[in-house]
Amino acid sequence: MKLFSYMKVLSVVSLSLALTLLAQDDPTAVPQPAIETAQPGDTVQPAPTQQPPATGTQPGEALQPASTNKPKDKIFDILARVTSPRGIAEVNNPDVGSFQPVAVNKAYPLGSTFRTGPGSTLFVNFSVADGVQLMENTEAIVHADPKNPDARGVTLVRGQLKTFMKDGMPEEMFSVTTPNAICKSLAGRAEIALRGKGDSEELSVATITGSLLIEGLQFSIPTLRAANTVNVLTATNRSLSRLISEKGDFKVVLSTGTEFPVAYDLSPRAIIKIWREVAPVGGRTIVSTLVMGPSGTARHRFVYAIGRDALATGELVDQAVLEQQEKILKTLGGSLSGQKAEPKEKQETKEEKAPVVEKKEAQ
Repeated sequence: MKLFSYMKVLSVVSLSLALTLLAQDDPTAVPQPAIETAQPGDTVQPAPTQQPPATGTQPGEALQPASTNKPKDKIFDILARVTSPRGIAEVNNPDVGSFQPVAVNKAYPLGSTFRTGPGSTLFVNFSVADGVQLMENTEAIVHADPKNPDARGVTLVRGQLKTFMKDGMPEEMFSVTTPNAICKSLAGRAEIALRGKGDSEELSVATITGSLLIEGLQFSIPTLRAANTVNVLTATNRSLSRLISEKGDFKVVLSTGTEFPVAYDLSPRAIIKIWREVAPVGGRTIVSTLVMGPSGTARHRFVYAIGRDALATGELVDQAVLEQQEKILKTLGGSLSGQKAEPKEKQETKEEKAPVVEKKEAQ
């Protein structure tokens, strides 16, 4: 019995020693904390609270939300894509240096020149929903804005183009440049045509939807809204510009040679003429401006020298002169508003014409 008890104790001690050595050799073993039993009269200490990880903020400071700055989506693509060519449509890629037939659905770099032949059209897209359509016998150059690489522009060399841009297009994002004027901040649909007419160039701008603004030589149109059409005729030597409202009423701002321009409401059939001449002495450009009403009556005129505020003079036509001209026009069957006056009723003469008696020669 003593031998059996001795062997039993020896087995238990050997097993405990083996387990201890095995735990020390196992690197994945998690050490178990020693359990201490509270003795009578001891004060129980609370368990330590786990501190949150450091965030870099000082005590009392509010946590800042994570940064949500994301790059803004660009309105236009990097390249200009050609779609739906019809007839003769060619492109002069700057990398090629000569006109070649366009390839359908091919993207070309900015700076490319596109042209169409008789009875031909071509679409040039700057994005999925924005672009221009070149009509027949048209030549245009697509480019980025030098001041804003994300903006796009078209230089119309000749012909006619139609725009289809978003109605909510941000300002200064799309423009059409011509030798006579620049159409800026264009949104919606518009039709712009530039054609030669003798010794002058005729620019016609019609807004279908949306709006645009026009900047020209000594004049600007702050807003040309939908359903308005303006015609700008400019001599090739820039000695004369003529503005006519073909459709709609809109405001035209005219330069006076000073820091205070004048604004005029241009109505249909009203005309603004601007003459330019180089002075023989001093070589400065002298500008003479005349605003005429729908009936051809002068409403506003002034002359100034560019760069010389002291050589600027303006004159509003006197109201008394307008009333006198109104009376004269009425007698001629017209009016200052351009509407013909009512024809006067014919008055019947009370006196009857006396019969003509022929004298017989004496026999």
